[in-house]
Amino acid sequence: MRFAADHRHVETARGREFAGLARTLFGNVRLDFGGADEEKSAMLSAMLGACRLTRLEADRHVVFGERVTAGPEDPDAIKLILQTEGSASIGQSGVQAPVAANALVIYDPRRPYVLTNSAPVRQLLLQMPRQALPQAAVERLAAPFTAHAGQDGMCGILLSLMESTMQEIGHLDEAQRSSVGQTMIDLVRTMIGEGRPQRLVADPLDLLLARIKAFIAGNIARPDLTVAMIARRMGCSVRYVYRAFEAERLTPSDYIWDLRLQLAAAKLREAGGHSGEISGIAFALGFSSSAHFSRAFRTRYAVSPSQWRKAALS
Repeated sequence: MRFAADHRHVETARGREFAGLARTLFGNVRLDFGGADEEKSAMLSAMLGACRLTRLEADRHVVFGERVTAGPEDPDAIKLILQTEGSASIGQSGVQAPVAANALVIYDPRRPYVLTNSAPVRQLLLQMPRQALPQAAVERLAAPFTAHAGQDGMCGILLSLMESTMQEIGHLDEAQRSSVGQTMIDLVRTMIGEGRPQRLVADPLDLLLARIKAFIAGNIARPDLTVAMIARRMGCSVRYVYRAFEAERLTPSDYIWDLRLQLAAAKLREAGGHSGEISGIAFALGFSSSAHFSRAFRTRYAVSPSQWRKAALS
């Protein structure tokens, strides 16, 4: 059920209420979960003065934004997405932009778009008043603007601020929230303000990386998922697949195993925790054995799968 808390500045929704709150907060959007589990969805949203910051997690789904400002009550705001887990991409004005970890995408929802979350995702979303940004910058958002924390210092500062703000949101008063929101606007203005060239995702390697990640997400359960298989499916060389991951400082195999572990951690939060169920999760995500899964999980999260599950229940 949707409700407000902490002086009515926080709104939450879970399960079947998720799509309804999304339409209220983000405008006339349509969510399609297909065969995925909508009940796994959860959202927490807070006003930061003129901005709105939202944290959400959901199973794979597609967001269709064809007429976002169809009615007078629909919010008209520039939107920023930060992906913390999962694989996604946004298509707008003929450009397909990956929504990658440690990176952000800024776009104008007035222009039709399709946001494809091809795996279970966790995201932070920032909505900023259109008038808070320079008109020239808004006009340049004909297609998604992207920035990566490893390449843009301002991007790294903004990502850190968004994450820490959501963690501390319950301890901030109205004046503090407003101040943080204005700081976020100032950072975005600096990143995409007048005189700053727009970063359109037109590099073939960026487009290839988005396609590869979508393919991996759809085939993550296959134990025979290899770089050679990916290269064949993408119609390119193995070397080119490795080049696509260079900007993220990961090998394709590292990405595959890290995604498997992220998905396993999410599934363990809902599992019973007994050895048979843990083994089932491991095999369903392409691990060759329970021992292999346990070693990899402990390396990634510093606890065993069963300890992770117990901590989630406590």
